[in-house]
Amino acid sequence: MGPMGVGKSTLGKILAAKLGWPYIDNDSDLAIQSAMSIEDLSKLSVPELHKFEAEFISRVIDGAAPVISGAAASVVENEHVLEQLKSVYAIYLVIPLETAIERASVGTVGRQAITESGVQIVRDRYERRDPLYRQVASLIIELGDSPEADAEKILAALR
Repeated sequence: MGPMGVGKSTLGKILAAKLGWPYIDNDSDLAIQSAMSIEDLSKLSVPELHKFEAEFISRVIDGAAPVISGAAASVVENEHVLEQLKSVYAIYLVIPLETAIERASVGTVGRQAITESGVQIVRDRYERRDPLYRQVASLIIELGDSPEADAEKILAALR
């Protein structure tokens, strides 16, 4: 878990490859499950998208383990999913707020709302969600500049 642009997909793919576990990609697998294209998902209103994302991660959590899944940043704002996340090994990937702002880009799933007042929206989301991530995280990892090194930190914690 973590803010948009933190590297959930990048780290998820690295960890899945190293562990031999399935990787469930939030965007592409959500598109398959919803029978919508990623482009169509990116055109949904924010509340509609968040509903789809919460339903999706809830199904992932209820599914067979172990898996690696990069949960959409919004799911911690869903009370049901927040409770479910407490029952799994949830890892909060932390980057500084300024880095999250730099990495936020328009045009991908979940970033519809940042086309206007983007910096403020990213800041508000980061500040609102950080305590929620911390509340459910089994592990909190401060990320560095190397996804491979970050993956090794996570692997060490899993061992």
